Amino acid sequence: MSLDERSTFLLTKLVNATELVTVDHVIDQLGISKRTVHYDLQKINDWLNENNLPIIQTKQGMGYYLSEEAKQTVPKLMKELKEWQYHYSQPERITLIGVELLTNDKPIFMQNFMERTQVSRGTVAKDLKLVKKVLNEEALTLQFERSAGYVVEGKEENKRRILSRFLSEVLTNGQLTEMTNFLYPLLKNGDEHTYSHLIPMKQIIMNAEPILKVELTDDTIHVLAIQLVVLLQRLKGEHRIQLDPDEKHAVCSTREFEAAKSIAKDLEVQFKLSLSIDEIGFITMHLLGSRINYSEVGTVGSLESNKLRKVVTKIVNEFQVYACVLFEQRDELEEALFLHLKPTYYRLKYHVPITNELTESVKQEYPDVFSITKRAVWPIELMMSQKLPDDELAYLAMHFGAWMQKEELPEVTFGKTIIVCEKGIGTSNILRGQLEKLLTNVEIIGTVSRRQFMQSHYDVDYVFSTSPLEHDTLPVLTVNPILTQQGKEKILHWMEEVQTTSHEEAVPNPDVIVEIMKKHGTITNEKELRNELQQLFTPLPTTLSIERFERPMLNDLLHEETIQFATDTSDWREAIKTAAMPLLATEQITSSYIDAMIKNVEDLGPYVVIAPGIAIPHARPEEGVNTVGMSLLRLDQEVPFSSKEKHQVKLLIVLAAVDNETHLKALAQLSELLSEEENLEMIYRAEEKEEIIKLVSKYSN
Repeated sequence: MSLDERSTFLLTKLVNATELVTVDHVIDQLGISKRTVHYDLQKINDWLNENNLPIIQTKQGMGYYLSEEAKQTVPKLMKELKEWQYHYSQPERITLIGVELLTNDKPIFMQNFMERTQVSRGTVAKDLKLVKKVLNEEALTLQFERSAGYVVEGKEENKRRILSRFLSEVLTNGQLTEMTNFLYPLLKNGDEHTYSHLIPMKQIIMNAEPILKVELTDDTIHVLAIQLVVLLQRLKGEHRIQLDPDEKHAVCSTREFEAAKSIAKDLEVQFKLSLSIDEIGFITMHLLGSRINYSEVGTVGSLESNKLRKVVTKIVNEFQVYACVLFEQRDELEEALFLHLKPTYYRLKYHVPITNELTESVKQEYPDVFSITKRAVWPIELMMSQKLPDDELAYLAMHFGAWMQKEELPEVTFGKTIIVCEKGIGTSNILRGQLEKLLTNVEIIGTVSRRQFMQSHYDVDYVFSTSPLEHDTLPVLTVNPILTQQGKEKILHWMEEVQTTSHEEAVPNPDVIVEIMKKHGTITNEKELRNELQQLFTPLPTTLSIERFERPMLNDLLHEETIQFATDTSDWREAIKTAAMPLLATEQITSSYIDAMIKNVEDLGPYVVIAPGIAIPHARPEEGVNTVGMSLLRLDQEVPFSSKEKHQVKLLIVLAAVDNETHLKALAQLSELLSEEENLEMIYRAEEKEEIIKLVSKYSN
């Protein structure tokens, strides 16, 4: 049997899906009824059966997915992946046109683009102007010749760079999922075995991991495999790269260059192609910028690495100041950040693009952490002489967000679980932090890659995975790395179902026990025995629930009772004590918290001075905080926190945080308020508290 266009679209969507495909999503995409979706799913299952492939799998009514076997085999069986009633946005069309221009050696004309994107000639003409602009940014030009059609002119290095950017967007941006339906046909370019090349390409990359002494993320391996397919095509078309001599010299001294040589050797053997030093250098650049799960490389490194470690230390210092937190396991945090920032450094240095599909989720769910991270990363931006793009910032924010959620877990009562994540250290850590906070009575034994999970046995009761995963005995839930409120509720409902099911399977029947006891002894009170057995085997109600709370805003913390004016104080210690008095009076803090704030400055220096004239004294929550609070002291005369001019303070805001997160919204609002010079002048000139209260209210939203 053959599939119609709509069923083909749905099947290719299942092939390319990285998470469960829901009926509602298909209805929205295709504008069809639920009955029609189920009809199409059955039609696809019949086709899969006919081709001796596993049918579509379902996860407890939450969505559908294909087995790995089906995902790998289906594209080989389908002669053409067809589009069906999907309307591309302009950014998607630009990416699609860009990929086609840079992967096709045949003449391409306006009509080709119109058919590919399903839009009018006028719309394609406008899109081509934007494509031309993007190409110009990489010193490339878009030319048109009547016989040859549209052609991209310029250095091969620049063509590879912009193509890498386009491919990165297609492969990793969730909003472009449908576009992957066309990726493999575009890359074929006359080579019908393109898709089958991906499997050996992935193995070639994994063979190089021992040389790198790292484990690359599953996502990275997939993207690198596509990059190697592109490299293969470019070389077959006699498109060779020439690197800048200085860049080539720099990459040749790295461990990644040795791994790239190993990859090149395998490519030469398998595909009968000879790779130059420049081509090996190009592969090296991508390896240097690759995200990893872990590294076996010790702390001793190159001069470049040592500089980067100092930058990491500065970034953590800045984050602690802006977030008013003190990380307990700082060394571990710095090591994790270094492992992430090292490939970030090389991506920026060699212009290797990366697309973070979680950027918008991070901005939405962790706006305060993202904002603080953006302020804290100036040391790496100074080192690189360029701003970090939001996609890179979001990855760093995920690291900080995960670390801020680290807490000691209570006694375990609901079993063990493990997290399977294909997306690297930062993503898996932030998911772990969210799950630890949500499932306080579940022990998370660790985070592993998909490869690690499939190759080993783990003593757990259930599994959380960031992509669809099958297991013969363990229940698996597919989750988004950034949990929304809806996502958290889905997890809790699933956990309750799993708990109930496992309990029903494991609990013995009290009636059976009573009958066995009768055979071997005398029961004096059978009714009471049955009641007690029933109580014993009845599960206690679970305490799984979402802790719902609103983070206080700035005007919840700074108000009439917590704002003070004073002429001066004898020294900075007295200033901290005076500033903290409103919180002490209302028992939001204890006197030990004031002592801890003073000791921190004595031990660590005037780190609480966040800007000229402004200090935010604080200590750890466990050192005497009862409830979250903030108090403000405005002095007429400056008090010195050191002999330096920048440490002369007129404004003190004491922060009492109960954890690493609750205070962040108010702190972000305070930072925004203090960033405006005219606001500071207003605070310094204020004669009544009401003037400051009005200003605070303006920023509390």
